[in-house]
Amino acid sequence: MTKSTFTFKELKKTNHREIKELQNKKFRAFIRYQVWPNHPYYRRLFKENDIDPYDITCIEDWEKYQIPLVKKVDYKDNLKDFVLNPSEVDGKERPPAEIVKNMMSYSKAAGYDEQYKMLRNNGIRTKLKIGADAAMERIRDRLTYSYAPLQFWLSSGRASGLPAPVFLTRHDNEMLFKNCVKVGQMAVDPWIDEGWELISMNLFPYAPHLGWHAVNLGLKQMSKFYVATSAGGAIPSAKLVEIAKSFKVNGFAGMPSYLRNRFFREMKEADYEAPDKVVLLLAGEKIYGPVVDDMVETLKSKGAKEVRVIGGYASSESKISFGVQCCYEGPYHNVSPLMLSFEFVRVNDDGSWEFVDEDESGHVTLFHLDGTGTIFEGFLLGDVASRHENGKCPLCGMDGPFFWDIGRQNDAQAQIDIMGLSEKKVKGATVNL
Repeated sequence: MTKSTFTFKELKKTNHREIKELQNKKFRAFIRYQVWPNHPYYRRLFKENDIDPYDITCIEDWEKYQIPLVKKVDYKDNLKDFVLNPSEVDGKERPPAEIVKNMMSYSKAAGYDEQYKMLRNNGIRTKLKIGADAAMERIRDRLTYSYAPLQFWLSSGRASGLPAPVFLTRHDNEMLFKNCVKVGQMAVDPWIDEGWELISMNLFPYAPHLGWHAVNLGLKQMSKFYVATSAGGAIPSAKLVEIAKSFKVNGFAGMPSYLRNRFFREMKEADYEAPDKVVLLLAGEKIYGPVVDDMVETLKSKGAKEVRVIGGYASSESKISFGVQCCYEGPYHNVSPLMLSFEFVRVNDDGSWEFVDEDESGHVTLFHLDGTGTIFEGFLLGDVASRHENGKCPLCGMDGPFFWDIGRQNDAQAQIDIMGLSEKKVKGATVNL
């Protein structure tokens, strides 16, 4: 059986070789039985480049066959074609029996054993006319759960200012629930055995972006008490500081620019007493040393004895998958390695590309291994990592894939070459120049 995802405890006990083996099994099943039959964009891409999806046995084969990488502009111009759609193939309606057959093939190959049994048993009931109506209804419900879009995150804006949605299904939401909590668990892990308990506060801006919603789901699962506020909304920053004081919040999650320039500036002027130990989970933009130093200094001036700062990394396009530091000086660990693989590439002037060696910088490229709704393979995110590794982390000892020093490609022309458009971060929002 292939696992759907690791718990945090399982992630700490596994190793990079086991992860890589499972990634390739999931990727192989995903390409053959989800992407090829159900993804209009990649089905067309494979046909145009004479690629047999059954020849793709691992992520490295994407380079072997020089399958074109996907730029953000490609996605923006083909939003609907990036959503898995089992009901159509090549513009024609697919027979219901074929839809169920494809889903059974994927479930069996990907390790969704219970789903495979449910589809098989209800398919038999339908064929033998034994409670056929109820059996067919159960199959329809599972197809709706797996494939019908439920909500969206916003990706970057078009030149017109119109944001591009990334669609999630009910299945995606279940996987998000299982994976987002691992970001927070990594952040507080060194203190848990001491009996420390998290009283958390969500200070991400409330919007249809991954940040607030993923943090909300994660903190609700792992906190002793959770203050579900948001930044820049109806509650002024000074009032948020008062709320944090009232509930003795010892864990803050938010974007570094807001926390430093608004929240901690108000805290500095307030009658505020910080808990002995405080954790800061930062994400949504690049984390600069002086910004972190200011926040830590403010907390310590208010009585905190130890402040643990952790950076998180994700995007609307990564959907249900995350990277997170084990400590402020550490790398970003992929805590969702069976959902998505972060790969790193070099793009050449002639349009060819290759995966870079571990000691080389590379463009962050997403390969989904699971999920439904909007799906990306070989998607250039627009960020650059200075290097990456597969093995034991020199700081925490976790054995798996991780990468260092993530940041946006700053040169505008280089962004256009890589992504097909130019972007920059303004107060956490990605916008076009």
